[in-house]
Amino acid sequence: MTIAYDLYGGRELSLLLAKEYVEEMLGVSLEERESSYQGGIYYVWGRNDSEHYVLKVNVDSFDEEPVEQDFPDFPVLLYINATERSSSIEEVVRKDSFFKLLRHEVF
Repeated sequence: MTIAYDLYGGRELSLLLAKEYVEEMLGVSLEERESSYQGGIYYVWGRNDSEHYVLKVNVDSFDEEPVEQDFPDFPVLLYINATERSSSIEEVVRKDSFFKLLRHEVF
């Protein structure tokens, strides 16, 4: 089995609008959480020991720099972690232009 870790970036979405879009697009219900480590309010779905998603802003709350230094033009980040469905998720996400695949890592 191939396990992938994908990062998507959103340019023209607020975090709340991105949450609604992800929930509709992927058929999940994201849970709101808050952590200074994650930049304040962020959203999660799933468990850390299996496929899980993290939706957050691309700002490090400690130094106000982008969390993802290579992608400063994307204010919203969607991490799809530990998935075996990377290609099918990408196909769904690509149908609209709200998110762009920024990184794909396979382990």
